[in-house]
Amino acid sequence: MKKNIIRGIVFFFLCVIAMNSQAQSQKRVEKTVEKRSDQLEKDKEAKKKEARKQEEAKRKAHIEMQTKAVQKRMKKTRRKSKRNNDNKKEFFVKRWFKR
Repeated sequence: MKKNIIRGIVFFFLCVIAMNSQAQSQKRVEKTVEKRSDQLEKDKEAKKKEARKQEEAKRKAHIEMQTKAVQKRMKKTRRKSKRNNDNKKEFFVKRWFKR
């Protein structure tokens, strides 16, 4: 009788210890997954930032290759297209004396 009680108590403690260690290992796995997803997100953001920098550098190089007259024309066209995209009218004096 005593042996059965002792075996039952030992078995109960082993089950409790196994459950506790399993829960702790699950928390570790969740933390590592969380850290990995954060790291991937940071890497993705860094890649986007680097791509934006490269695109801007290419754009500047393209503009610098143009002659002065072409640069002026590009600037004028860019302003005009921005105004059209924003649905803004031209300056009222310009509209009055248009050809």
